[in-house]
Amino acid sequence: APPPSPPPPAPPPWQPWPKPPPSPPPNPCLALVRPRSNFERCRYLAHAKLDRSLLMFSNLNEVTLSSTSLVAANLTEATFQQAVAHDAAFDFADCDDADFSGADVRRSSFRNATLREAAFNGAIIHRTNFSRADLRGASLIGLYQAQSVVLDGANLQGTAISNSWLIRASLVGTNLRAAVVDDVNFRESLFRGVDFAGATFVDSRFDFADLSGEKLDGVVFEAGHLAWTDLSGASLQMATFTASVGLTQIDARGADFSGAVFEGATPFPFSPEGR
Repeated sequence: APPPSPPPPAPPPWQPWPKPPPSPPPNPCLALVRPRSNFERCRYLAHAKLDRSLLMFSNLNEVTLSSTSLVAANLTEATFQQAVAHDAAFDFADCDDADFSGADVRRSSFRNATLREAAFNGAIIHRTNFSRADLRGASLIGLYQAQSVVLDGANLQGTAISNSWLIRASLVGTNLRAAVVDDVNFRESLFRGVDFAGATFVDSRFDFADLSGEKLDGVVFEAGHLAWTDLSGASLQMATFTASVGLTQIDARGADFSGAVFEGATPFPFSPEGR
């Protein structure tokens, strides 16, 4: 007869579930959240919930603020130079005179924020949302990493924008009244219902941009380039084009150039349907 099978192994003794790990200690940087604070020695505020915080006049240079929520915070005259603040929320925040120069705010949201006289010089603003933000008098210089920026409903009246690449930007209902735009590339950008009154564009490019139906009366184009630009149905009455403006293969069907001044430029080096 075959030998009997060995008995099954005894079950292991019962053990309780292991205890969850202890909660991490509180972030010591949070204790500095107050007006006129200096975060020079404590630079980590990532993922923090700082809604409605009072951080006016604070030094947040080089602080990590990625995915931080600063909704409705008071950030007046705060400095964020070289800060890492991507995917952060600044919606409804008061950022008047704040300095974001060199900061990484890609994919962040500044919806309905007040940014009067704020500086974003050299900042990274890929896919940043400035919808309905008040950017009057702001300084937007050297924005070479600024693709797919949303400026819908933003107020940029009197704003200085220069040496920037606003590729595939969305400007729907944007206020560009009296804005001075110098050496800005708006390639493939969308313009809808923009207020261009008194605006001047110097050495700027609108290649493949959609300006169809826009009211560009009296706008001054000094140098720059418009290639394959959609100007169909646009109004360019009394607009000025200097001799150095390149107009190549634009769609001017139904456009109105009444009283437009072409200073040394050929008036219609494009579709002759434009009036």
